Amino acid sequence: MTLLLALLIWLGVLAHVFLRTQGLLGLRGRSRLALGAAIGVLGLAYVPARILLARGLAEEAARLLELAAVWFMGLAAALWTLLVPFELAVGAARCLARRRLAHASPGFRRGLALGLWAFAAALVLIGWRNARATPELTHLRLAFPGASAQRLVVIADAHLGSISSAEQWQRSLRAARALEPDALLVAGDLIDDHGPRTEPQVALLRAAFPEEPICVTTGNHEFYAGPRSFEELCARHGLELLRQEVRHLSPSLALAGIDDAHFVDAREALSRVLPRLEGPAILLTHRPSAARWVREREQTLVLAGHTHGGQTWPMILLTSLGNSGYRAGRYRVGSAELYVTRGTGVWGPPMRLSAPPELVVIDVIPGPEFLLEELGRDPGGP
Repeated sequence: MTLLLALLIWLGVLAHVFLRTQGLLGLRGRSRLALGAAIGVLGLAYVPARILLARGLAEEAARLLELAAVWFMGLAAALWTLLVPFELAVGAARCLARRRLAHASPGFRRGLALGLWAFAAALVLIGWRNARATPELTHLRLAFPGASAQRLVVIADAHLGSISSAEQWQRSLRAARALEPDALLVAGDLIDDHGPRTEPQVALLRAAFPEEPICVTTGNHEFYAGPRSFEELCARHGLELLRQEVRHLSPSLALAGIDDAHFVDAREALSRVLPRLEGPAILLTHRPSAARWVREREQTLVLAGHTHGGQTWPMILLTSLGNSGYRAGRYRVGSAELYVTRGTGVWGPPMRLSAPPELVVIDVIPGPEFLLEELGRDPGGP
């Protein structure tokens, strides 16, 4: 149902982009048909590209098709974001000044169309640069009685795959390596597919941290890519895949990892692990909505991703609606603490606007009570 709703919204966006563009340009006949076909094909090409990649068919052609599709997705999304205030301005001019856009000269209307598309392209380039930046570092401190001092680094939503940026992933790993963590926690969507570029990028993770434990939980994209293949991928590279499992990061701190809701309902998953938790615990999950089901458990920190912080406009405004009100950052959920990271990678458009990539570093220290503090942020680099 959610995917159907998203498709209907996207079709509406494409239709709006087409109708306003052809209207401003005054296209007729074959030119109008060609514009509509181009927008329709590029706007919907992502799905067949992903199907081809999933089946290992025409992989290079499928990768190029996916690249074209995601770049156009970003352009269309940016353009539609600009069209919303544009339509409001046109409506205001019509109501207040009695001026209709249809009465403007053809040259003026064409200039508006080109200006809107150029502005959207500039936003895409800015977003592309932001998405490839070294992640921002968020510093948290977790204190509780009897804690063993240790440092944890949280990575989420890398979306490694056929079109992910290996250079940006390497920058993220260098930033994480410089933190000298005792363990890495990966909150889902490590991969996007099982294409030929995916495993070498996963291998970079283990190469960067050859000795440290790397604890991973599944996200929705591991489900799309194929759970069995992901299990085998983790086994080959020594990643600890936690699926309704509990392991101890230290004698005083337990870590529980649960599957994404595509695999098993969060309440059912938690019913398998909560009885095995005593005292302070970290719950590693992909979706922040899982925090609702541990709201009565004290001394609990929930770490999640999934949202990308909205990643770009207009999704920044909509993301929290589909994630129980959680978009990014720290939340108090009943007796539990929740931190939602924006993640390091991207899905779909290779761009980030107002939601830069993020790594989370958690310093665990002894303290008189269970307490989570946000110590500050270090901006990412170019």
